[in-house]
Amino acid sequence: MTYGREAILPIEESERNNNFGKEAIIKRTYDLINLMDRRIKALENIEKSQVQQKGRHDIKIKKETNLMIGDKVLLKDAAKEKQWSGKLSSKWKGPYYIHEIIGRGAYKLRTLGGKVLKTPHNIKHLKKYYDQQEVTPLIFV
Repeated sequence: MTYGREAILPIEESERNNNFGKEAIIKRTYDLINLMDRRIKALENIEKSQVQQKGRHDIKIKKETNLMIGDKVLLKDAAKEKQWSGKLSSKWKGPYYIHEIIGRGAYKLRTLGGKVLKTPHNIKHLKKYYDQQEVTPLIFV
């Protein structure tokens, strides 16, 4: 489709050399006209496929929560994902405070002691932390 020609095998080469003349020119013109239709159909299929892929991708993406400066968050421990030992240990580190909002889902964090972490972190590696002190227990009698 790219070059507007079909692949020619060496065996077919000798047969095609015998087809010079008006018939070959008419056939070539007809093939080029049909090629445009195939290209348009291929583009439509590509666009349709891309819409479906985007839909599946958007379902998997976690909706961004609006984190504000001073909110407590947990940071995903990426080192735990690659090792097999410690499968029952926590995969999250923290809590940390949001120190600065850089933009496009990037945040700078600081420890509870006030030390600012050097590298910014993406929101997909963060989750909001809820203190147990803020939760009031419900007691049923």
